Amino acid sequence: MAVRRRIVSFNNIILLHGKGGSPEGSVKDLEALLRDHYRRMPASSFQRPALLHADGEIRAEQSLADLQTRDIPKNAVVIGISLGGLLAAKLQEQNRQDLRVICLNSPIWADAVQLERRMAERIAFYSSEDFVIAGRTQDWPRLATAYDLPWLTHDTSAHARELTPLIIAYLEGRSIARAIEQVEERIAQV
Repeated sequence: MAVRRRIVSFNNIILLHGKGGSPEGSVKDLEALLRDHYRRMPASSFQRPALLHADGEIRAEQSLADLQTRDIPKNAVVIGISLGGLLAAKLQEQNRQDLRVICLNSPIWADAVQLERRMAERIAFYSSEDFVIAGRTQDWPRLATAYDLPWLTHDTSAHARELTPLIIAYLEGRSIARAIEQVEERIAQV
């Protein structure tokens, strides 16, 4: 039986950092790995905006309100780490169904922002054992295509090399289960 492949069609990848993070942190590490894979994409196709919650004091709803005013290109891929993923998913839920959202170790709620419905173009890679988001992940399978990865910690930079093949598999319509299996085989060898 032939495997159907999703046609890779995106022009913009937006990477959103988590609370207390910055555009120079984990999102920069992920961007470098994705750039290496998608060498033909122009450099301007990647964006790492500074979000209001970078200072760690701004509430999620304030940062979401600011994100709603940003000029995020139509049909962009938005990859969010922790709170950045929650905000990307909520933005998609509210009025940006054109976005493809990838949440990395994100909670399903923070402050007054809570996800409420499943979106077709949303995927979550998280660890329910991560102490930062523990107790706020149990509904991911109801809200997205979701993968609970016990080896994932909140230090996304430490797992960027493992997460990148999973992101690429999703973007290219390949088997995510197989990509996870390959990553876990490599982890076991270390």
